[in-house]
Amino acid sequence: MAKYIKGCRIAVLYGGQPIPKQLAALKRKPQILVATPGRLLDHMNRGNVHLNAVHTMVLDEADEMLNMGFVKDVTRIIEATPDERQMVLFSATTNQDVLTIAWKYQHDPIEVTVEATKQDRPQIAQYVISTEQNKKIDHLLYLPDVYQRVMIFCNTKFMTDRLTERLKKEGYQAECIHGDVKQSQRNVVMNDFRRGKFPILIATDVAARGIDVDDVEAVINFDLPAENEYYLHRIGRTGRAHKHGVSFSLVTFQESVRMDEIHDCQAAAAAFRGWHPPK
Repeated sequence: MAKYIKGCRIAVLYGGQPIPKQLAALKRKPQILVATPGRLLDHMNRGNVHLNAVHTMVLDEADEMLNMGFVKDVTRIIEATPDERQMVLFSATTNQDVLTIAWKYQHDPIEVTVEATKQDRPQIAQYVISTEQNKKIDHLLYLPDVYQRVMIFCNTKFMTDRLTERLKKEGYQAECIHGDVKQSQRNVVMNDFRRGKFPILIATDVAARGIDVDDVEAVINFDLPAENEYYLHRIGRTGRAHKHGVSFSLVTFQESVRMDEIHDCQAAAAAFRGWHPPK
């Protein structure tokens, strides 16, 4: 975002990147620090980073960050900054952890809600494919041939790896990312996916929010997510930049109750905003 601001010094700190490279960036005395909680705390513990001069702190994807168990880490980082600093929380949804952080560390906060206009609202057609657990992969194989770029979401690392291997055996070009994949390898996979070097990316929810690819044509939920919000973040990988998208959910009889919960959640949110989700 600051690429064309002349003289703006930025350091990026995250796991999987060599420490010496990050130290070199820190020695340039960056004005902006972009970091994951774990790696930032690591540098703070090493004495490489001091936050006593910070005047603006931003938590992006605050709800998901706190959901993933980073509450203690985030709290330690916040308390290392001056009391008079400004703190901004960005989040598509909210939860109790976000409200607690806001109540404890923000002073006279103002809530800003950004509503999508009718023309900006994502155009995503949502479909449910009724199936059985042992036939999911067979039904899945009908879909990738129709689209040039597809994302498939699974709930576990094991299923992500297994599905990737199966698709490759069937002759499809597919790669996967999940929590056990090293950050350096994730970067390679994501860059190749953006460049169109392979058409199918399989991922767990850990990747759902961090993927910014404008031309994903279809999203497939091989497993239904455990949280309703995750469904929205998954299908939100398609239908971006004013393009039409499509999502498919492979749903067994046992999962049909979860699908009803997801749809009810969408309907409630839609009614609150004055529009109706696709059936």
